[in-house]
Order: sequence, then structure tokens, then C-alpha cells
Amino acid sequence: MVGRHRRPLTGEQTVLRADVDLRLLAITEGRTVTEEGVAALPGGRHPYAYRTLYRPDGSVDRLLERLAPGPLSPPGNE
Repeated sequence: MVGRHRRPLTGEQTVLRADVDLRLLAITEGRTVTEEGVAALPGGRHPYAYRTLYRPDGSVDRLLERLAPGPLSPPGNE
């Protein structure tokens, strides 16, 4: 990619680094890139699952859901 005040990229410079921004990766590769995991908020007791979808058009969808702190079925419904 050549910019107004930049020299053309050569050799290794044309390969995206592993730590590149995922939004940029989605745009350059033309595919949706997903980042997901589990995190706890500072001072919080409950974990949250998160998923971020980076789309080729530059848009981002973020989903955050609190994980159940206890058993999945209510007591007495075993």
C-alpha cells in the first residue's frame, strides 16, 4: 500500500504482524475476524463472556454476557 508520503512496502513489510489490530486484519483480508474469551471486571465477582466480531466493512459487533455464578438448573429441578 502506497500513501501520499510513503515509500512502497517491500518484502517482509507487506506481511501483517501477529499483533496487528483485528479490525485492520478483517479489512485487509476481507473476512470477519472473531475475538472471544472470558473476563472479570475489576472488583467484580462474576465472570463475563465476551465476543467481538470485526467485519470487512470496518464495523464492529460487541457482545457481553454474564456467566451464571451457580448451577445451571434451579435448586429442586434435578
